Amino acid sequence: MIFDVLKQRWLRKEFRNLENSSRDHQQCWPKSLVIIFDADRWIDLTIFEEWCQKLNIPFNCLTLVAFTKDVKKKAIEGVTLFDNHSIRWAGGLKDPKLSAILGKKYDLQINYLDKPSKVIKYVMMKMDSNLKVGYASHEEITYDLAVNVPLTKQELFISEIAKYLKIFNP
Repeated sequence: MIFDVLKQRWLRKEFRNLENSSRDHQQCWPKSLVIIFDADRWIDLTIFEEWCQKLNIPFNCLTLVAFTKDVKKKAIEGVTLFDNHSIRWAGGLKDPKLSAILGKKYDLQINYLDKPSKVIKYVMMKMDSNLKVGYASHEEITYDLAVNVPLTKQELFISEIAKYLKIFNP
């Protein structure tokens, strides 16, 4: 129980730091894409490959980061998984691969989740992305652009993102 209190304290401090930090917003067509999604809900990853095609982003510039209830029970090739236990009891991330991904810069970030937990919110905020796309139901601090399309309508979702990217980058 005390470990959870320490983790929550660390997360609160991180949220404060992230809320007060600023990101560099450059207007250009995205060349790299990171998608944060729920691995327990989305098994077929070909949809994300199609998104790269529709957004004219090379497939090799796609990074997939997924939340799952238990990383030990699940493994998906090409996807960095994290769960509620990805934070050490004294604070900080356990997984060096997740830490490395959070240290990289991306042009476009898509938060493709229903209801983010505190750990998911941390990953969404910590990701260094030029443009963050999410849902209006998420906390406003986690996105720059909200697309209000149900998760089940992937075609409409990605076409809305493409439409706004064309507006932002004429």
